[in-house]
Amino acid sequence: MFGTHDLDMIGRIRQAAVAQRLDPSAYEFHMLYGIRAAEQRALASHAAQVRVLISYGSAWFAWYMRRLAERPANVWFVLRNVV
Repeated sequence: MFGTHDLDMIGRIRQAAVAQRLDPSAYEFHMLYGIRAAEQRALASHAAQVRVLISYGSAWFAWYMRRLAERPANVWFVLRNVV
């Protein structure tokens, strides 16, 4: 499983999987709900396994802020997709 919104990385992962003759069901991409939704649908339409993650429960905000803090570029992903 690969958790990323980086389209270049996703492309490299898919190329490596094709080179190794892996079935698309052998791996999957995990992406956050609301970020790059069109790309999530495009991946799924090309037989990629895509899981869309949401945060929930009493600590959802802290979890989400941690994800943003882990990689500051994620803030730009959120802003671009919200605006």
